[in-house]
Amino acid sequence: MNVAVMKSFCDLIETGSFSKAAEANSVSQSAVSQQVAATERALGARLVTRGGGFAMPTDAGLAFYRGAKDILARYEQVLADIRSATDAVRGVLRVGTIYSVGFYLLNPYIGRFLQAHPDVRLDVEYTRWNRIMAMVLNGEADLGIVAFPEKHRSLEIIPFATEEMVVACPPGHRLAGRRSVEPGDLRGEKLIAFEANVPTRRHIDRVLKGLRVNVEQAMEFDNVEVVKRAIEVGVGLSILPRDTVEREAAAGHLSMVPFSDPTRWHRRVSIIRRRGKAYSRAERMLLRILREPPASTRKETA
Repeated sequence: MNVAVMKSFCDLIETGSFSKAAEANSVSQSAVSQQVAATERALGARLVTRGGGFAMPTDAGLAFYRGAKDILARYEQVLADIRSATDAVRGVLRVGTIYSVGFYLLNPYIGRFLQAHPDVRLDVEYTRWNRIMAMVLNGEADLGIVAFPEKHRSLEIIPFATEEMVVACPPGHRLAGRRSVEPGDLRGEKLIAFEANVPTRRHIDRVLKGLRVNVEQAMEFDNVEVVKRAIEVGVGLSILPRDTVEREAAAGHLSMVPFSDPTRWHRRVSIIRRRGKAYSRAERMLLRILREPPASTRKETA
């Protein structure tokens, strides 16, 4: 029995799904089923019962799960200790981030980290939020940075930043040039939004629904750059993080208008990592930098 088998079993118990456990470990569903069957034969005990589309652990299965989790945690710690013993801060650190955070919020931190730790190879992948969760869970990424992360028993969530959301519209729009807008000002407007399953979109929809503000969903896209291009050609307006539209607003390509009461209009960005996974030194150093205020803020308060 190896650590890969134990990890697959733990994922199966935590998700209750053979398909999800298979996806988290980049193997087929039948491979997970065969691993469980082989483990049951080796231990002489039934570990899992199947029914209603879910996999449930037996008493023996729970005992094996607890033991496997402990072994996996110790294994990760041994690997981290070995890495720490061989050098100060080096190796490969893999980070997954959504586009709107990676291109704007994260870039200054990455620059500071690489300058401080040139021996670390920092691999940053810009992708969709659900892909990032899978990458962290299956070990493809050490850290993920997403907005409004979903709670998961195998994920640790570390607060990173809170971004103000603003109305972004074409310069000739009726709301352009205002000092602020009320949510009711958006009633009946054509809204260019993120796709329906994107957490930021779900948050905006909840706020608008709670305020009884009905808008027309004009278009949906999966990343902020395409949303901004649609605004520029006059398709409609959008609600976006302020730092993603500041450059276009300064150049006159878009208008950026804050809400009169911004308390509802914030996007919570967090760092996710696999719970129980040992920290490498490179990971600790990056997290330390991510917890520091941006350079502009430090200059202002110095």
